[in-house]
Amino acid sequence: MFRSVITGTGCYIPPHIQSNRDFEKHRFFTEDRLPLESSPEVIVEKFRQITGIDERRYTTGNLNASDIGSLAAQFAVNDSGVDPETIDQLIVAHNFGNVIKGTIQTDAVPSLAAHIKHALQIRNPDCIAYDILFGCPGWVQGLIQADAFFKAGLAKKALIVGTETLSRVIDMYDRDSMIFSDGAGAVVAEYRETGNEGQGVLGSVAKTYSLEEIDYINMGMSYYPDSDPAIRYIKMKGRKVYEFAMKSVPAGMKHCLEISGVTIAQLKNG
Repeated sequence: MFRSVITGTGCYIPPHIQSNRDFEKHRFFTEDRLPLESSPEVIVEKFRQITGIDERRYTTGNLNASDIGSLAAQFAVNDSGVDPETIDQLIVAHNFGNVIKGTIQTDAVPSLAAHIKHALQIRNPDCIAYDILFGCPGWVQGLIQADAFFKAGLAKKALIVGTETLSRVIDMYDRDSMIFSDGAGAVVAEYRETGNEGQGVLGSVAKTYSLEEIDYINMGMSYYPDSDPAIRYIKMKGRKVYEFAMKSVPAGMKHCLEISGVTIAQLKNG
């Protein structure tokens, strides 16, 4: 039986740690651009209690999303042992392209996938490099697409990368800015015969909700009262997203297990 199997993994975790304590120096405002009544210390501690997040990583100023994606991709290729010239698809999931530190402008031309292919010095023109913009689960969707191409007989090996530098598009006056960070991850997936019936991609589920959910994550001006209205930052309705995830994600997981023919009792940690 042939299935899509991950044969190599790689990641890049930026060195700079932005701790919760760093946010205690910030001034936070509401969506109506009014100062939050609670002190920054109280806001930060409440955030920690709700999310469990103590720190996050921000990349250095000389590296962009395609740069850290290239590093993760190289690690994955090395781990897999594949010849990069035999890769059929190079899929890169992101939302903001390359954002130069100190700016808010998105640069996605050439595509990040093309940048990464160039960094890896892959010469084969049949290695198709392209980006997908799919929100938070973009990397997962990249793997789903690779699996579909494999099953269609259009590819046998794929390099799938997820990369983002969200620290460069956050509004530091918005308490939700504490959620976002930078990093990159990559895998090499191959379509090969498996001796284990439970090995490889058994099934997948993807859904799009875009009615009342359409603006749960969006772009908007800073919450700071005197901010430039022409400059926009990533915005998230945190509570709405949390409530949606608690309701919809378990249902999606259940659906995926049913498609895959796997029961919850068969799942293992790690």
